[in-house]
Amino acid sequence: MREVINSVCGRVISDTFSVRCITLVLGLSVCLFLNACPGARQHAKHSRTAKPVLSASPNPVPAGDPDQPVGSTQISWDTGDETVGDLYVRIDREDERFVGSAPSGVMNIDWIQFDSLYEFRLYAKKRSKLLASLTVTRDD
Repeated sequence: MREVINSVCGRVISDTFSVRCITLVLGLSVCLFLNACPGARQHAKHSRTAKPVLSASPNPVPAGDPDQPVGSTQISWDTGDETVGDLYVRIDREDERFVGSAPSGVMNIDWIQFDSLYEFRLYAKKRSKLLASLTVTRDD
């Protein structure tokens, strides 16, 4: 063991220094192997990813007053890994329209009409990967 400590810590000057060096080596080993270092915890925290979330509340949007042509819902999203996500909507069979961009957010959508389907899509990296999708409707 003394040879290992000497190779790690360099030339041992005294037994007191040797004890300090052993403590340092053991502490470093515990830190690395048990993930006990603050820096290691920080790295583990950032490397972990959660599932993306995309939700609407309420969904379906209540019919409400038939004389009101539009209803409202609140769209919430989170990419799950703090990267920027792009939110798009496809209304019926039209092309997708850009709605917003952020790692997470909440947006009030106040243009939900009767007899239409609204498919919200959360993408990563300029629409290169679909993270989540959600269809919103309005009750008749």
